Amino acid sequence: MPDPSLAAHPFRPLLTIAIPTYNRARCLRELLSGLTDQLKNESRVELIISDNCSPDETPAVVKDFVARGLQVRYIRNATNIGPDANFLQCFEQAQGKYVWLFSDDDLLVPGGIAKIVTYCERADYDLIWLNVYPFEETHTQVSASAFYDAIDISDPKEYAKRIHAYFTFISCNIINKQTVLAAGPKPFSALIGTGLVQLGWTYTALCRYSLGLYISEKLVAGRVNNSGGFSLSQVLGHNLVAITRNWLQPDALGQIVINGMIQRYWPSMLFAYRNFPAGYFKERLEIVLTPLFGDNLRYWMFAYPVAVLPYYLSAAWLFLTRVINRLDRAAGYPTLCWGIATTRPTRG
Repeated sequence: MPDPSLAAHPFRPLLTIAIPTYNRARCLRELLSGLTDQLKNESRVELIISDNCSPDETPAVVKDFVARGLQVRYIRNATNIGPDANFLQCFEQAQGKYVWLFSDDDLLVPGGIAKIVTYCERADYDLIWLNVYPFEETHTQVSASAFYDAIDISDPKEYAKRIHAYFTFISCNIINKQTVLAAGPKPFSALIGTGLVQLGWTYTALCRYSLGLYISEKLVAGRVNNSGGFSLSQVLGHNLVAITRNWLQPDALGQIVINGMIQRYWPSMLFAYRNFPAGYFKERLEIVLTPLFGDNLRYWMFAYPVAVLPYYLSAAWLFLTRVINRLDRAAGYPTLCWGIATTRPTRG
């Protein structure tokens, strides 16, 4: 059913940028510093900040930018409702045709909004993906180029092969809210507590997919090593697998996402976090992941050796997996589809 809140706003914006935030005033200030000039006189874009009752100076930061002329709808929760509920609130409050949840610790390159709005106007996309480059505390600013580097993708499996595990990364996924609402979706509140509530509307759009856009240009700067303390093994292991199997139809789409997670995501993560004591994992990695992925040959080929081999052999194995993955990408990701049926979903 159509969302009555949308019907009440016939001149609603094309794009909503919704920033869920908690206790990251310094990061939020840096993000808003880069957005303020880009949003000046940009009526096609709505900005929402959903503050999860931050105990730091977040309200003062927002007030400061409002005084500078930033047009923002600021929502401050009376209590901390948790990250998933705050994400869901952002999605529900968004009035735009397209909804873009953006992490409070990531950054958008100068000129990025104008380019993204142009993309949003180009066609009726169900999903839009934006490429990302990593940074830590020191960020070298990169501006959007004068060229447009993106491709339309009409096959949901081809789209899933490119994104796979990174459907979980909110700052890189723009969702057509009209597509989601037209599906009569299951209640997204069922995913609160998983750390992945955003997959509810993302997967809903993917199940009704007709057209997506993959933007190759790196318009988002993603801050690394700043997860907020959640367990990657739980969230991007058990929870991701369960949600993917329950929410994605046909099964082929879900299997592509899981294959991509095993083959293209976990090898690097396993190497990074097994070798740094401050990592997220307190248990032996193979014990956590083998029950989840042990029936998938890719796990034994790509991920498991990185977890258990001695350091230098593990590094060499990781290098080999990266070479194979680059070749696989150049060939159109055939290895992600081994043993998967070729039927595609139809819009219901």
